[in-house]
Amino acid sequence: MFLIKFILVAAILLVVLLIGVEFSTLNADPVTIKYLLGATTIPLSLAMISAFAVGALLAALIGASMVLPLRWQLNRLRQSVLTKDQEINLLAKKVGRDIR
Repeated sequence: MFLIKFILVAAILLVVLLIGVEFSTLNADPVTIKYLLGATTIPLSLAMISAFAVGALLAALIGASMVLPLRWQLNRLRQSVLTKDQEINLLAKKVGRDIR
């Protein structure tokens, strides 16, 4: 099973690499990018890949900033429920009842 997964991942990575090389060769024309501090000339493929990477990074950061506080709240609530459950069990044992 491990060998099949390894071969499948290797094949997918090889296809992505070949598509990337083809993309880079087809879009090798230089473009000028102007920004606040000046301008630079880079290949179009590099500009597109950089824009995609920055967009993916921003999306990951925004997503993490929304998900992480919710996970922290969930952990606090689970701990609170666990504490309350232990307290209920302790009180039930004092009374002489077995809840579970």
